[in-house]
Formats: sequence, C-alpha cells, structure tokens
Amino acid sequence: MGHKLITVNGGHSEKAPGAGAFGYKEHEYALMIKDKVIARLKSVGVNAIDTTSSASTPSAVLVEQAKKCNAQPKGGRLDVSIHLNAGGGTGCEVLYYSEKALAAKVSEAIAKVTGYKNRGAKERKELYFLRHTSAPAILIEVCFIDSKNDMKILNAKMNDIANAIVKAITGKSVHEPKPAPKPPKKDGNKDDLYKVQTGAFKDKGNAEKLAKELKKKGISTYITKE
Repeated sequence: MGHKLITVNGGHSEKAPGAGAFGYKEHEYALMIKDKVIARLKSVGVNAIDTTSSASTPSAVLVEQAKKCNAQPKGGRLDVSIHLNAGGGTGCEVLYYSEKALAAKVSEAIAKVTGYKNRGAKERKELYFLRHTSAPAILIEVCFIDSKNDMKILNAKMNDIANAIVKAITGKSVHEPKPAPKPPKKDGNKDDLYKVQTGAFKDKGNAEKLAKELKKKGISTYITKE
C-alpha cells in the first residue's frame, strides 16, 4: 500500500492475443479489466498509467511492457499485468517475483467477490514481466478463459473484480457512481389524441340540438352512434 504510482497493462496485444476459448480472446478481456482498474485507481486518488503493449509477437509484447514500466520513476511504483489463465482449470491466482503477501491478498479479494476457487499466490521468478520490471510487480490471472463458468462470472462481475483488485492493492474502497436519474415519463407524445364527450342521448333529436348549440359557440362537434 502507499504506492505513488501503479502501472497497469492488459496482457498480450491485438496481434498476439494470448489464450482463447468459446470465442473469447484473452487480450480483449484483459483490456476491459485493465481499463476498469485504472479508472478506479484514479477515482481513489492513485496515479495510474497504462503500459499495455501493441507489439505483434509475444516476446516483443513482454519487452515493450517492461520498457514502458521502467520508463516511470522506480520509487514507490508497482507494476501490474492483467491476464486470463488457460489449461482446463478454474479460479484465480496471482503470480509474483517478490510480492508474495500482496499477490495473496489480491487473489483472495478476487475469489471473495466472485466465488472463484482461490488458487493463491504463486512465485514465478522466471516470467519475463516479473523478472524485468525494475519495481515490484504482480501478474494477475483473473480466471480461466477456457472455463465457461469462470467466464460467465467474469462477464457478470467485472466491476466487482476491478473494485476488489484496487481495494487489495491500495486499501481504498471504490464507490461506484450512482446511475443518473431517469427523466420523468412524459404523459403521452405529440401523436396522441384526446377526446372530450359532452353528452349521450337515446333521442337523436336531442343530440342534434346540443351539437348545434356547441357549434354556435365555436366548438367543433360530431355525432356518433354506439
């Protein structure tokens, strides 16, 4: 906690999209989660920078991510990469080089708001992103893209997941903005037609008499028979 700057990237890139299943692409979901996390970090007063790569190969993506992170001041910085897992499993986990406690906290927070299996913190010092950033870093595997249930939950609870990540990293709660009030419903529209009935008679003569009186007063009338 107390990070002066947090960099966040959506894992992989458009041309090197990572894992995929059921029509889902890892990079596209990583981007959505990344955007939500950055917006929420800023909403609680934390300086957040997007370090997503646009490189066309997996190795080039990793190099560009690390360079973008390391271009920022090192002191007080945390580097975060957002991913979706694959391989037939289920649940969330957070990979780390040195930040075991933070990784465990983030994984637990995601599991709590989603019901995912908490796979916990996993040391992965061999991963390029974790090994080459000059500041502490974590890589969040939000869920398994090849699990239909994981993805169903992700689609339903993406905002909750982003809130949980921010709270676990910063200790600050995100307050979702209240939806704007709906405009009052108008009573009808310009095409509506309203009618006023002034009388009903069994004798047609009486109806014609009233119609004549109303016409003399400039009121348009007509007689109908039910």
